[in-house]
Amino acid sequence: MDLAGLRVLVVEDEFLVGLGLEGELRTLGCDVVGPVASLSAAVDAALGEGLDAALLDVSLQGESVFPAAAVLAARDVPFVFCSAFTGSEPVPRAFADRPRVSKPFTGTMIAAALADVLAGARQDDGATGLAPRRSGGGPSTGTVFNRS
Repeated sequence: MDLAGLRVLVVEDEFLVGLGLEGELRTLGCDVVGPVASLSAAVDAALGEGLDAALLDVSLQGESVFPAAAVLAARDVPFVFCSAFTGSEPVPRAFADRPRVSKPFTGTMIAAALADVLAGARQDDGATGLAPRRSGGGPSTGTVFNRS
């Protein structure tokens, strides 16, 4: 699947990992929203940005990303959990079937996970093609690491 032109939210609180994801996605031709590093910024982006997909680290500075995931799910935005998360808090039942990529990961693993989740979303919608979503908030370019 061609990912070029798709808007992908990156939620990652590790600066270098976020930059790496951003670079990999830009190489694939994606329009990257973020990376954002806090739960509040993730929820804001999930609510206000036109998104085609998202990559979510599970633990953001000690907070779980699940409230942002709930917003994305309510908006029918497909997402992949990308995390080394091994904490005691289990993944909520509502997200148990969501795809996960464990850290450390490669760009190939991320591209494959995104392609899979987007193909699944397309099948669920009965669509024959996937057009990038441009509605929502204004364009978000560059790196946005909110450390609040």
